[in-house]
Amino acid sequence: MSDFKFDPGDTPTIGAPRSQSEREPQGSDLPPGTGQLNPAALATHARISTQDRQRLLRDLSGTGSLRRSIKIDQAPLTIKQFLRGEIDLDTELARRFAKAPLLTSVARSPQDARPASRATAMLTSQDSSAMLSFDIYSDQDLTEANFTLNHMLALRFRLSMLSSYDKRRWLDLMRREAGVAFLWTSRRWEDDYFIFVLRPHYVRMYAFSPERFEASVRITHPVARQLINWLDMRWFQADRSRP
Repeated sequence: MSDFKFDPGDTPTIGAPRSQSEREPQGSDLPPGTGQLNPAALATHARISTQDRQRLLRDLSGTGSLRRSIKIDQAPLTIKQFLRGEIDLDTELARRFAKAPLLTSVARSPQDARPASRATAMLTSQDSSAMLSFDIYSDQDLTEANFTLNHMLALRFRLSMLSSYDKRRWLDLMRREAGVAFLWTSRRWEDDYFIFVLRPHYVRMYAFSPERFEASVRITHPVARQLINWLDMRWFQADRSRP
């Protein structure tokens, strides 16, 4: 992952561009402010997107932790379009949540690595107006993500009975330089689920619920790395405590 903590697309331009060539092309499929990728970056992005789509199709065919057939035609529209190669999932979601808050710090409880029945990691924006907390209840095999805005509104997403396969697959995919990673139970989109997109300057996290609510944040790479390592430790703490 890159150590950059900002996105050039988030930096406002002062004054008008000096020439038409400096203006962003109209009708771009990219989110506002991100500009056009160069040909090499576009080719790399397309290759990784194809690999992610093929990997997801294999997972949905019944491999890994799935215990029953998943009907792709019952998937949410955005996922169906991605699986059919009709959209770029990264671009589609980034357009929908173009100004998601950026989380730049993380705090953990307990702060050490001792086993705990409940452990919490709280990610916070620089002005503390947006927060995302991960709560792991090891005795219930439950992982929750709670999005809080301005200390007033909160959305809670629950992942119950995550399999070791799905946890490990997600951790491995999140340690890449780029791509899309799904974190969900064996029921897939029938339960709450998360989509993570690795971008050059930050990680985007999207949460979806079949109850028809959604949430999104951006996370700096240093904070994302700490979160990934913390989840790895907490998810498998029982295995590490055995002699």
